[in-house]
Amino acid sequence: MTDPLTGKELVEKSYEFVDRLTRECTKVLMEDYNKTHKKFSTDKVSADVGADIVQWFEKRDKNVRLALAPNSISRLQPNQFHETFKGNTKDADFDISATIVTFQVPGSEYSGAPISFVKSLAINADKTKFTRRKA
Repeated sequence: MTDPLTGKELVEKSYEFVDRLTRECTKVLMEDYNKTHKKFSTDKVSADVGADIVQWFEKRDKNVRLALAPNSISRLQPNQFHETFKGNTKDADFDISATIVTFQVPGSEYSGAPISFVKSLAINADKTKFTRRKA
């Protein structure tokens, strides 16, 4: 019989699992966006991609809960966004971040409804943002 894992080991295990999920999510979403040529409104791209990330996690694993942190969306550059998500597993609470780089279709800003495509997406799990879940 094995000894139960310590709190630190549970957090480490949760981090490794969520880190694998973030890499898988990035790959799957980028493949989907590129395959379908998914268009986004430039004003809503960060919120829409954030919703796609949350939906992907919900479908992928019911034991990992994720939500876009309120007021966490920031615009780093005209076509670059950063957002933070709060999440948890049964053993750990954590934060992950996403950086979205878009490409705006030239001339679309003159139509009144600028169109953007996701150029790159980076989702990262920071090991220092994982803490033991309170029972």
